[in-house]
Amino acid sequence: MNNIQSVTPLESFRLLVAFNNGSSITVDLSAKLKTVRFAELSDIELFNDVRADKNGSETIVWGDGVLKIPLYELIDVVISGK
Repeated sequence: MNNIQSVTPLESFRLLVAFNNGSSITVDLSAKLKTVRFAELSDIELFNDVRADKNGSETIVWGDGVLKIPLYELIDVVISGK
C-alpha cells in the first residue's frame, strides 16, 4: 500500500491527501462531522491542524493526536461518499 506523503486541508472540510507514488485523493469529511467520532473536527482550527502521522504514514492525525484516521477509512469515505 502507498504511504501518505502529505495532507492539505481544503475549504468545506475536505482534505487533499497526496501519496508517495504521486497520486492523490480528495476526501470530503463534511458529512462525517455529524457523527460522534468526527464532531470535534467541526472546529476549523483543529480541522486545519492535520498532518500525516510520522510513523509509517498510513494514518492522518489532527492536533496532538486528538483524532487519528487510518488510510483504509479515508478510502472508504471516498468510495461510499459518506
